[in-house]
Amino acid sequence: MKHLYKKTMMIALMMVTMTVAHASDAFSHTVLLLLDNPQNKEAWSQTITSQEEWETFYYAPLMYMSPVVGSGYERPIAPKFDFEKYQILIGGLGVKFAENLGAEHTLFVEKVIEEENEIVVYVLSISPDLNCLSSSDEIDGFPSYPTATVLVKKTDKPFKIKVSKLIETECP
Repeated sequence: MKHLYKKTMMIALMMVTMTVAHASDAFSHTVLLLLDNPQNKEAWSQTITSQEEWETFYYAPLMYMSPVVGSGYERPIAPKFDFEKYQILIGGLGVKFAENLGAEHTLFVEKVIEEENEIVVYVLSISPDLNCLSSSDEIDGFPSYPTATVLVKKTDKPFKIKVSKLIETECP
């Protein structure tokens, strides 16, 4: 009887382990790099589901750049994606300031996991040490707009973003 109990417990544990492993599978994704980050002052997020939405978003930060005649500058072309199969998730922390130009705040997409009822995007927020930061006064500091952009397969599940923080201890 004792042997049967142990065997039943092992089978139950294996079933729970398989269910948990299946419930949190890695979700296929590609991190996209933008030519320039949107300069939103507040934290934000957006889901893009069409090429038209993507191009509007992609070109918006570049509107302030005007090419000099004869410079050879050509406007970059927004990458094309199959929005029948994919969607783009974008988010940012809003404006952040640093005393030194190289002491920027950045976002790094660590992984994307599919849970039973949602997709979880794990993001690492890397910030300079407090000694490298300004008083958040635009005149005194260098602004940065930390943003993360990820291409994921299309799903009806809602997205949740989990942010971990890392503080760089050395100033540039």
